Amino acid sequence: MRTLVVNPCKCDLGGLRTANAYAKITYDRNCLSISGVVGPLSSGNCRGSAGQCVDEIRSGEPADGWTREMLDKFCGIWKQWHLNDMRPYCEHQKALGWDKIASKKVTLYHYTLNREAMGKKRQAEQNALAALREGRTFTPTDEQIKYASIDYELTTHKALEGEMAQDYGPRKALYPGGSDFTEEKLLGWIGPDEHPEGILGKPCPVCGYKYGTAWRTEDVPSDVLDWLFSLPETRSVPAWV
Repeated sequence: MRTLVVNPCKCDLGGLRTANAYAKITYDRNCLSISGVVGPLSSGNCRGSAGQCVDEIRSGEPADGWTREMLDKFCGIWKQWHLNDMRPYCEHQKALGWDKIASKKVTLYHYTLNREAMGKKRQAEQNALAALREGRTFTPTDEQIKYASIDYELTTHKALEGEMAQDYGPRKALYPGGSDFTEEKLLGWIGPDEHPEGILGKPCPVCGYKYGTAWRTEDVPSDVLDWLFSLPETRSVPAWV
């Protein structure tokens, strides 16, 4: 296991106050882990953020022995390679750009049957049951077949138009703060059945691995590791990191 604690910058806390920021770099069993803390205190608390505070550290003022270029490169590596053994994609999917596609936001539309369509659905079902009870042959109309099989709720990747729009209305939230008509999701979190561009569970065209169904390891390049562990070790000892 390789471990290094660095002091890349000082972060602005507001009111002319600053605090040293520290980051712990660990590489063990082919896994790179980086975590940080701004202004750690002996009480176990801190004056700023802790954990994956890469953005706060990136905005800091480089410490002695660091340059802005070094700080930006360090934070870029942190974002790209932290927990490299927890990738949702295989090497082929990454080559196809699925890691970038996964972060694209799309809008989903949620609908529920309107009152009129709900009434037609219930009436079709009641007519079929009545015929069964009376021992009659029931031959449904095309409209009865349609409404008997129609879903109470519907989620689509685009707003409904035409005949479908006549049967459905925008879904309303069941409780304050609940999701209602529209919802934004990342393509990496939805499957092709929810959105044509969704990639969750989509098989790789090369090896067949389904995106997001397991954690895969992506090897950190040796030059990246060499650069990280050549960074200057912190001169001040933090309360914790």
